[in-house]
Amino acid sequence: MKKYLLSIIIAVMTFFITLTITDKPAQAMTQKSLNNHVYLVTFINSNGYTTAHQYVFFTTNGKSAYVNVTDTDQSGKPVVNKDSTKEEKAAPRTINRYLVDRKLLNKAASKKYYKIKENKVTIDNGLITKKSTGNIEKGGKVEKFTVNFPDGTQKYDRVLFQMAQRDYQYR
Repeated sequence: MKKYLLSIIIAVMTFFITLTITDKPAQAMTQKSLNNHVYLVTFINSNGYTTAHQYVFFTTNGKSAYVNVTDTDQSGKPVVNKDSTKEEKAAPRTINRYLVDRKLLNKAASKKYYKIKENKVTIDNGLITKKSTGNIEKGGKVEKFTVNFPDGTQKYDRVLFQMAQRDYQYR
């Protein structure tokens, strides 16, 4: 009888330990996990249309610089067309200069445009104008994650962060 009871207790304990381990939430995303990386950030309005793109360069101290681009091709390279603004036409060159010249990047990265803390993101970059905080969707990883802003608080209610391809990472 004791052996039977002991085996049931061990089975129940094993079940609860397994349940506890598998139900732990993912580690919170932090600013530090994005530092020293370049991201292609896509701003999506409530209709689901992609309406703005930026390359964001995170430095070691959490500050960032961004470059607006008109659009990107399949491989993530910036596309310039006749409707591009002067800044967007200069984007490929500016991006390359930031990747090669750290002094220039550090000079441009004078502010924390993107603040990330405990799966919450605050963006202050001209495209997200009102001060509000978005939540990172569950399942987001450092390589790719989505931030959702409360309905009606922003022009863009979804922001997709995707690590830029290898050619656009720091050398």
